[in-house]
Order: sequence, then structure tokens, then C-alpha cells
Amino acid sequence: MQAFLERYWFAVALSIGAVIWVWRTRLRIRASARTRPRSRPSSGSVGPVPFRGAEFAAKVARVQRFHWSWIGAMIAFGLVCVSAFVVPGLLHATRIGVASVAGAGAFLSWLVGAIREAPLLRQLGLYCPQCGAALVEASEDQVPLQLVVKETGQCRCGAWLLDPADLPSGQGPDDRYLSRSRQGPRPPADR
Repeated sequence: MQAFLERYWFAVALSIGAVIWVWRTRLRIRASARTRPRSRPSSGSVGPVPFRGAEFAAKVARVQRFHWSWIGAMIAFGLVCVSAFVVPGLLHATRIGVASVAGAGAFLSWLVGAIREAPLLRQLGLYCPQCGAALVEASEDQVPLQLVVKETGQCRCGAWLLDPADLPSGQGPDDRYLSRSRQGPRPPADR
């Protein structure tokens, strides 16, 4: 057993981490499935809104296709760069040349994506009219804004972006997604 752990310690640690991650994800999914339905305002009661549900979903899908195209290009160039060093029998100069060109291609793919994202969002009108936040975002520490809008009809600033009639059944305003400045004062924490 000790020889096994010495030899495969990384695989064991990775397996334990994967099991913990799956367990936590399963708990989160169960907790989100138990949330009670939120009441939603009647259609047209929130004033004029810039999007209909299907129109917003189509625009978000277009931006996400754009994201995946340049992310896919970066991955492809990166794989070519790595494979230049893995393939046996290549000359050193060939390896360096292929890896340099592929690395430059990956960097240019990232640069083109970063430069063209804002004009695409502007062209599609995917900015909040009240706070100016981009409505399609990637976030590691909070729910992406496009999902917040899709589920609640609101931006984090509280502006209505979708008509309540376009929200799925049981979906509506949710204070958990509003920015801290739009929420009421928080009760003091018990110590």
C-alpha cells in the first residue's frame, strides 16, 4: 500500500479533490432546486424594457459563439505550439519556428477577441441602459450577468431589461443578484 501511495500520490490526491468537488456541486444543485418560486410582476408593469426574452437569448448566443471562435483558435494554436516540442525527429530550428508562429497566432487570436468584443456588444446593444455594465460577461466569483438577466429580468443595478412575461415560470426579481449598493442594509452578524 505504501509503494502504491508513493508512486501514485498525485492521482490519489486528484481523485479526492474531484470527489469533493462533485459532492459540493451536487449540494449546490440540490439547494438551488429547493428554492421557492419568486413572484414576478405582471407584463408591462415595469415600464419599457430594451429586450424581449428570445431576442436577448439570440444576442447572447451570438456573443458566446464569437467567444468560442477565438477561444477555439487560441486552443488550436496552443496545441500546435505544444505538439512542436512533442513530435520526435524535428530539427531544433523547425521546433522553434513552429512554436513561435503558433504562439504568435494564439496571442493574436486573444488580441483580436479582446479588441472586437466591445464593438460587438455595442452593436448588439448588450449594455445596461442604467449602469452601462456589459450584459455578457465571464465571472469567476459571481453568477454571469447574462444568467442573472435571463432568470430575473433585471441587471444587478436593479434596472428591468426583460419583460416579466418573458421570464420562466417561477422566476422573478431576486435580491441575491442585486449589487450591494442596491440592497437594503444588512443585519449585523451574530458573534
